[in-house]
Amino acid sequence: MTQTPLSSIDLKDGRFALSYGRDNANLLSSIDAAGIIEPVTLLDRKPYIPVAGLRRLDCARALRIRSVPAVIVDIDEQEALLKAIHANIERGYNIIEKANALYKMNRSGFSQKDILSSMRYLDLDPHEKVLKIFIALAGLENMYKDFILKNTVSLRNIGSFMQFDISERRKIVRSLAGFHLTESTLREIFEMLHILRIRKGKLTAVDIPIMPNADSLRAHLKERTHPVLTSLTRKLKAIRDKMALPPGIDIKVDPFFEKEYIDLVLRIKDVEDVRTALAKISGFADAGYLRSILELTKGTIR
Repeated sequence: MTQTPLSSIDLKDGRFALSYGRDNANLLSSIDAAGIIEPVTLLDRKPYIPVAGLRRLDCARALRIRSVPAVIVDIDEQEALLKAIHANIERGYNIIEKANALYKMNRSGFSQKDILSSMRYLDLDPHEKVLKIFIALAGLENMYKDFILKNTVSLRNIGSFMQFDISERRKIVRSLAGFHLTESTLREIFEMLHILRIRKGKLTAVDIPIMPNADSLRAHLKERTHPVLTSLTRKLKAIRDKMALPPGIDIKVDPFFEKEYIDLVLRIKDVEDVRTALAKISGFADAGYLRSILELTKGTIR
């Protein structure tokens, strides 16, 4: 280890940089208080090339530190990249950083066999399809990477997102910006957008409008992709609203209206609750509410 002047390091060379979306604030405070304790790794070139510790070097520059502890290595660039990847295995990588690592291995001439083998160290399934998605992910614009990180988008949903073209991706991210998106909600939205895309050939701003929340967008898409189902859902809601179901009674209908029966669910505490519930159900039947719901499920009303 040697104390190395910052001026002798090419701080703009990011060929081994992997970090993405990490806040340097805590690291900056730590280095300001105690200095750089863990040495950075530099490739023995003139000027030196950062291999591991790029965030520490960024902080050192921000704090105007003149020299840093460093380990100088004289190895080829493939070895240097592997050293950079393994330097932060224990810290863990987010999904974008994993994509950066695999992308750089691919660009550096590693064989596919070696790259697939390295995927295990990144807690990834070593499959060609997965590798293809991650390499494509690394090439996305930062706005898409930020969206994926913010919403902790799964690999499955990333693969679905990547199937849209550039202009469609921009519309999707613009429409979903600011929403709290669950994995299932995002999957459902992507699936409906793919249906529209197949039907129309290309998605437009009309297909992906700016809506107040994710539920509103999902309802908008469902109406465009499943108009009959949307109509049935509305009719069912209107009937349920008129029924004003008490807390102890519920009616379950197949969400796709494909089953010709409904489930009556009772929540009871004693025998008297049973009598009360049966009387209510009998009243619903006499008023024609149950018949109306059954007509929806049996396809009588469309």
